[in-house]
Amino acid sequence: MSESNNENQWIGNANNEMKQRVQQWMTEGRTLVWLPIWSRENFPSIPPRLLQLADRCSERQVMLINSVEDFLKIPHGITGWLLPEGEKDTDIVVGLWDSTAHFMKAVDKRTGEPQTLQSGQNWESADSEDIATDLLQP
Repeated sequence: MSESNNENQWIGNANNEMKQRVQQWMTEGRTLVWLPIWSRENFPSIPPRLLQLADRCSERQVMLINSVEDFLKIPHGITGWLLPEGEKDTDIVVGLWDSTAHFMKAVDKRTGEPQTLQSGQNWESADSEDIATDLLQP
């Protein structure tokens, strides 16, 4: 998803599975929810303990995505989980860089194992800086 001459368009690798799933959700008219990932990578100046508290807060800051243009309103440089409204888990991460939304999957830096919103919340015994996004070509 990119902005070019005031027109929004899907760009990048057509084989990006995450982007394909998001496009399908948009085609179905589903409202999507973007939740920021409270990590040291996204918020380097905030102590890890505060990030963990923010991650566990029941009143999380979310952003609703109802149209393709809404992806360009995601805070620049902050990755977040993306899922259809009403669902409880996802493996899709979205970040905005240079006016382009990038659709990715998250992996644990230590193990290389895929992460989801639910598995990513089990960071109590792990340092949140060990969770990173694995960029797939958009």
